[in-house]
Amino acid sequence: MTLSSVVNRVSRLFARADSRTPVCLEVRPDGIAWAKGSDGVWAGRGFVDCLPAKRREALESLVNEQGWAGAPAVVVLPIDQYQVFQVERPEGIEDNELADALKWKLKDFLDFSPSDAVSDVFAFPEDASRGRGPLVNVVTARKSLVQELMALADGAGLELVRVDIAELALRNLASRMDTANRGVALVHLRERYGQMVVCRGDTLYLSRRLDVSYDDLRDAGRQENAVQSLALEIQRSMDYFESQLGQVPPATIRLVARDSVLPLTSMLSSYVAASIETVAWSEFGLEQDLDSRCLPAWSAGLAVGETH
Repeated sequence: MTLSSVVNRVSRLFARADSRTPVCLEVRPDGIAWAKGSDGVWAGRGFVDCLPAKRREALESLVNEQGWAGAPAVVVLPIDQYQVFQVERPEGIEDNELADALKWKLKDFLDFSPSDAVSDVFAFPEDASRGRGPLVNVVTARKSLVQELMALADGAGLELVRVDIAELALRNLASRMDTANRGVALVHLRERYGQMVVCRGDTLYLSRRLDVSYDDLRDAGRQENAVQSLALEIQRSMDYFESQLGQVPPATIRLVARDSVLPLTSMLSSYVAASIETVAWSEFGLEQDLDSRCLPAWSAGLAVGETH
């Protein structure tokens, strides 16, 4: 199968799920995060350090070591590799034509031509539209980026079946924690930024990028300002969830961060109305805490349904 035909097959990002257990990957600037398994049954997870120029070699070695040749693969895009827009859903357009139709409405907001975009849609919750009419979330990413990921997976002997995005992967985890269907807020801190999602059940209501870096959080001279800035962004997101989306904010925010030395839960609790807690990984059948670098890839394996 040629690369162009593969691009056409998944020109909508969220392709149909494969019935086989997938390898879930996130390709990062500093390496490749992976997780193999689904629905709580895990064959492993890990992180391979490598420079971008060594990605193919690193993934080929991983596939050979793990015996994944021919396995289906899901690749998760981090939030700096795609954009999401809330757009009014037009009347008279079929579901399978919606993504392509709406991406052209975004031509003034994209820094590349819609013809160079891969796009798809996922639902915007009806009870959060606040009288604006039916809305949908439109996801767009550069086609060249998706082609590059396809070539990487194909060259390593994997079959790319779906491209996921970070907030929908994190939604999978949040939905598992929302046992009472009252809503869950989840904050994932990465090395250079963070991401916050607020969900109820398996519905994503809000996703925000949090501008914070571990360098600032670790530096004694910048730490207090960094913590206050992070707490302000989290609180503003919770306020927006309540005032603009008309929802009752969750009482607890779950935090996933790599640096366990920093007492971030107590540091943030002084400035945020909700309580801050770390995730109890034993509840998900993990004997050790999850490496936060693997969170999006691991969460992608917790898919809440066959498609998004």
